[in-house]
Amino acid sequence: MKPPSPAVPPLHLPGRSWWLVPASAVLFAIALTIGFLAKLYGSPGPDLTWDESLIPRRTTAQSGLALALNTLFSPGGNIIILLLACLVLAFGLRKPLTALAFGSLTSVGWLSSEIGKLSVARLSPPAEATQALITETGNNSFPSGHTAFAASLAWAVVLVLARTGTQRTITAVGGVLLAVAVGLSRLYLGVHYPSDVIGSLLISTAGILLWLPLWNNLVEPRLRGIATIMRLTGTTRSHRTATS
Repeated sequence: MKPPSPAVPPLHLPGRSWWLVPASAVLFAIALTIGFLAKLYGSPGPDLTWDESLIPRRTTAQSGLALALNTLFSPGGNIIILLLACLVLAFGLRKPLTALAFGSLTSVGWLSSEIGKLSVARLSPPAEATQALITETGNNSFPSGHTAFAASLAWAVVLVLARTGTQRTITAVGGVLLAVAVGLSRLYLGVHYPSDVIGSLLISTAGILLWLPLWNNLVEPRLRGIATIMRLTGTTRSHRTATS
């Protein structure tokens, strides 16, 4: 009689240390401090000049790219990207544990931006000053949700999908370029301050640093033994095979 199949192999993601939790708290504090100081200054903020400096540099091609990024990394676009990626990983590649790690890491980083939006409640830059190309009003300017998702997606690719040092280097460079491009597009469109973009990078990273030790030490070990995940991964045997 053969022993039963083992649980799904661990992913061995970086970030098992619980010291990441206080590091996350520090980043959250820095990000929120930036937001509160910016709100205390008032609207328009002192960094409005960055947005205004981009107005004379606008071109048709750059505007089209910025508007495309605005749509792609909108809340609806983000959900579609996450769903497609997780479905491909879970059912196409038969890696449900990887799908859950990728989806949860991206989601936690992205949704961490809501902490800043609810806590700070900063007004958007005045559209007349930035000659905004799209309409975004309200008191949810800090931090940029678009940039937070792009940064979180990049983190997830580097930490979950890249498996070698070379892959991590390549994806890290690509991820930085993506996050910078999305962040600059928010300034280009005239709907965010630079401090909103900086805050989103800090707060999304803080959320991911908080989630990594929780995932590695508490969540993943329990998921690896779930029958559905084992079956999708192909690590279970039928009763007949196991007893033959």
